[in-house]
Amino acid sequence: MMSEEEVERRSLEDLEAMLQEARKQGIKLVIIGGYAVAAYTRGYRYTKDIDLVADKPTVGKLKGLLKSLDYSVRDTEFGIAGSKRLNGGFIDLHISVGRIFDISTGKEYPVDSSLFKNAKLLAVRGYVSKATSKAAVVDLDTLIVLKTMPVGRNKDAVDLLSLLRDQRKEIDLNVLVQRAEDAKLTEHLLGRIRDYAKRLRDDELDKVWFDMTATRLPHTEKREIAKFFAKLAELLRKK
Repeated sequence: MMSEEEVERRSLEDLEAMLQEARKQGIKLVIIGGYAVAAYTRGYRYTKDIDLVADKPTVGKLKGLLKSLDYSVRDTEFGIAGSKRLNGGFIDLHISVGRIFDISTGKEYPVDSSLFKNAKLLAVRGYVSKATSKAAVVDLDTLIVLKTMPVGRNKDAVDLLSLLRDQRKEIDLNVLVQRAEDAKLTEHLLGRIRDYAKRLRDDELDKVWFDMTATRLPHTEKREIAKFFAKLAELLRKK
């Protein structure tokens, strides 16, 4: 049975192979999800699943590429889903096309050419294996929006806190707010930020963080994150 380290290593190898072949075939792909968070942070949690956004005109070629890497592939309402079984493990694959849909709320983030244009070339690192892969990753401000959208998923809370701990000073709040407005998510994000601020005050996020990372949130970081939530909520309210 494969260890977590081996599954993660295989996942990153597959990701790199996908991206290299996609470049050869002119398929545009951008990383979102847990690996995108890992690219921007020191990495606080394990992940193995691959979340991408694809350019709609090249989806047909993309399916063939995925099958060549031994992924089972199926169409979904929101793009492509796939998986690869390993010895005692598996890798799930989620590829959004045209929109990024959040199943926990029914909200969606529209995908257009700007998402591909604004992507950053970053090193995507593993958590256990420490393997790396260079890839186009969704821009930081959009990633904050995507990680704030969901409700009830602890991994998204940890991912958001990770981004705020390590990249808070690099976030352009005005750009972030504009991203939310363009996606018609202003009111939704305002509600989510208020909820996160309350959970931070009530120490609920401390438990979520500890349960997933086995570390404590420093009090100094909590204060700065609370200030960030307050400032973002203020800007969202003005829209």
